[in-house]
Amino acid sequence: MFLELLQKLADWLLSRKEDKTPAPPKTLAIITGQQLKDLLKPYGINLKGYSDFEYGLPSKADWLRFLKWYKSNAPIKPGDYTDDKLDCDDFAWIMRAYALIWMKGECPFGYVEAASTDDNYKYPMHGFCFMVDWKNNVYFADPLGLAASVDGLDPAYEVYCQDAKV
Repeated sequence: MFLELLQKLADWLLSRKEDKTPAPPKTLAIITGQQLKDLLKPYGINLKGYSDFEYGLPSKADWLRFLKWYKSNAPIKPGDYTDDKLDCDDFAWIMRAYALIWMKGECPFGYVEAASTDDNYKYPMHGFCFMVDWKNNVYFADPLGLAASVDGLDPAYEVYCQDAKV
């Protein structure tokens, strides 16, 4: 199933040669990996480590610009969801992959697998994404719309984290 998903993604990418990916975000501040780890901790996101020593932080408007583009151009849509095959973690990892390409790996656009501890968002263990803006605001984005709205960024809230990666 994973190889089929990769093939679908590769075919889609090749078919989109003329696609107008938005300009990369503008870095407005810098955060170290350790500072990022500390910033995420109050939300229950426990990074075991971090991949880069420093990350560039863009504006919230840049994140929203990317998400708007991604929603229109994503290679998979919520209707493609398949239990335990093409499910939440796959949707989140694909969104994250596109974000990493868009921002050339500079900004913290992470993956989290967590269950809600917030009464406004009730869901069991679920995979979704997080990002940070230049004001150190942490946001959630979820291509399936369980942990955050499909159309934008939601302020982060406390979760019970099983895994996280940035």
